[in-house]
Amino acid sequence: MNYHDGTLARANETSIEPSSPTREEVYQICLRHLKSGELEQAEARCREGLASDANHAGLLHLMAGVSLLNGDYDAAITWAGRALTNEMKATYLATFGTALLGKGLQAQAFEAFQRAVALDPVDPSIWENFGNALNRVGQANQASLCFLIARAYQKLPFLAECRSAPRNGWNALTTEFNPHLRTRAKSDAARDPIHCFWSNAPLSEMSRLSLQSMVRQGHPVKLHTYDNVAAMQARVPSGVMVIDAGSLVPAAIYQHAVLNSEIRYFSDIFRYAVLHEFGGWWLDTDIVLVKPLDFGREHVFSAQWSGVEQGHVCVGDVMRAPKGSVHMANLYALSLQRMFSEKRVEYGAVGPLLLSEYLLVAGDEDLQASILPPTTFNAIDWREVEMFATESRAGFELLSDARVTGVHLWGKMWAERGLRFDAVPEQSVAGYLKKLVLEPNWLTQLAAKYDSDKGAVYKGHIAHHYTRVYHELFRSKALEPVRILEIGLCRGRVEGWAQDQVPSLQMWLDYFPNAEVIGVDIEDFSWFSHPRVRIHRVDQGDRSMLEQLAREETPLDIIIDDGSHASVHQHLTLGVLFPALKPGGLFVIEDLDWQPPEIPSGGAPLMKDVLNAMKAGSAFTSNVITGDEARLISDEIDEILINDSFRELMSRGLLRGLGVLRRKAQ
Repeated sequence: MNYHDGTLARANETSIEPSSPTREEVYQICLRHLKSGELEQAEARCREGLASDANHAGLLHLMAGVSLLNGDYDAAITWAGRALTNEMKATYLATFGTALLGKGLQAQAFEAFQRAVALDPVDPSIWENFGNALNRVGQANQASLCFLIARAYQKLPFLAECRSAPRNGWNALTTEFNPHLRTRAKSDAARDPIHCFWSNAPLSEMSRLSLQSMVRQGHPVKLHTYDNVAAMQARVPSGVMVIDAGSLVPAAIYQHAVLNSEIRYFSDIFRYAVLHEFGGWWLDTDIVLVKPLDFGREHVFSAQWSGVEQGHVCVGDVMRAPKGSVHMANLYALSLQRMFSEKRVEYGAVGPLLLSEYLLVAGDEDLQASILPPTTFNAIDWREVEMFATESRAGFELLSDARVTGVHLWGKMWAERGLRFDAVPEQSVAGYLKKLVLEPNWLTQLAAKYDSDKGAVYKGHIAHHYTRVYHELFRSKALEPVRILEIGLCRGRVEGWAQDQVPSLQMWLDYFPNAEVIGVDIEDFSWFSHPRVRIHRVDQGDRSMLEQLAREETPLDIIIDDGSHASVHQHLTLGVLFPALKPGGLFVIEDLDWQPPEIPSGGAPLMKDVLNAMKAGSAFTSNVITGDEARLISDEIDEILINDSFRELMSRGLLRGLGVLRRKAQ
């Protein structure tokens, strides 16, 4: 750089003046001063900003904050009032209310706070300020509720987010909430016992369904009662043990609770005692369990969507605790104290309200990390019980999340809404759950309804009865949005029968109400149309067509090969489609005992022999697929199940006609 260049550069440097801060920048500077406790600097900068914009609501509000911290309530009222004149915001109303309370204007202050929470009901800071104000005038109970609401919106952010989200998007809001709770214990681990309570009324149909669902998931179930134990034992589903509740909690406490409130109130108390004494799970008898309770954490609690304004955030419909849990002991003691200190106790006082206070206000991070989102057990809210009793798709869609483990039917609400559980339509959510839980042969009944040979009888003759196996394999995923692909849509092509039915597709649509069903056949079935069905025309012996199918339909939860049944085709289909199977997915090969004579074997070993060899420890071998495809199958198979076809067993004495391969989970 020469002399003149340097002179010019320095001249330019000294001639540039810094630009004036924007209004937003001034506001942020003032806010930083205020948060740092630098009140004089905050006030000075606010006044500078207001000199150029006297109606800047944010700066007016900060001046109110400075005045409050200086103890000048008159000035705070004036500044906050000016801010509200220019912009009505909940935070301004809260500051206005705090200033009014400082002047002793209690009624006006509380009106301001009530307007603030009505305007923005999910801002934790407003609820905190409201609680502080209530504490100052000695209204401790109401203050505690405000603090609880504030903590709920802080710790469970989806409760705030759902207020502005479409209803069918609420489950997605909980995806990142306590994701560690999705880690499950090993499926073959012993199931923890489930404790329930029922007394002073005949066992309802809903409760029988609930208890049966727990038994079906492999849990020991213990029903505690103050009624006659022998009489109750005769009425409960098989597998449920009835226990005298009085051996744990004296009958006098039960009678006091029922006399001064209602039986639900006592049930809230009893669950703390039973979990402390025995450990395991507590489930209300209006929970229908659709998956085993195998969460790998000592304590587990559950949240609900509605009720924050009453402090009913965490609910005791589902809880887990170890024997001797100090938390259950504390909750039991607190619930008894609350019950005996009040003449008439409202529902929830020792249940959702007490539990929410204990977990969210008094609880530590470890306890709060044990809370399941509503999706897991309360996906359909208590305000939405009509969804259980109507044929609307909305209820099924809310239960489609893979995390749904149980369905809370909210039994008390049915009577209040004038709904009858014994009169629900078959196509309703409640009707569906009845069939899923109470009908062990329901899938077989669907096969008969749609004339499928997968059931027990087909055209008057013994059929394969694969449905007995499928129901046990698939029922834990029945509500999930599974993607199921079946090859072979109608029997009788070789025999020349009309290809005008799709029995399996219709069966799967009924059984999996949220599934996407993909039908594949060598014939053209494009005439069949359904919103949840896609049809492909594919020759099972054509690798390129199978590869195209895999590209278009990856990933898949279940693949069923009910196509030609030729081993050469079964090898090729398994080799090409197996990579499209999700981790933990199932690949089913039907009719291993039958080889179509019109299809050349191509030297392929019988698939039945290959699967039996794999069960004995051999690798997958095939002359039909590539080495990489065969190695992937050998490396990724977690389990092989071989079951019988009743048709082949009864007609030819052949066993092991159905093969199921489970891919390793991640």
